[in-house]
Amino acid sequence: MAKSIIQAEKECYICRRWYNVRTTSGLEEHHVITGPLRAFAERSGLKVWLCHRHHNEPGYSAHFDVGLALALKAAAQKSYEEKNGPGAHAAWMAAVGKDYLNA
Repeated sequence: MAKSIIQAEKECYICRRWYNVRTTSGLEEHHVITGPLRAFAERSGLKVWLCHRHHNEPGYSAHFDVGLALALKAAAQKSYEEKNGPGAHAAWMAAVGKDYLNA
């Protein structure tokens, strides 16, 4: 299992980034890119830790809020391209097929 390339600490990504709160209990791993690309997300570290509220509860959570899901995908693409250097955008487009940074 690859480590996240999006975050370094095991804490809720949304609580920390949006609210500057450090939530470390009850965390769930969220693969930002899902479906048939889940294996690519796992290999590439395209995942974040989320508290249950921000992962899978109705309202502002990765599985219920389209805007949040798109923001996480953009963060994943940015991290992927920064980590992999020149040619990373082309590799992202070949694997994922969608540019979330320039949507």
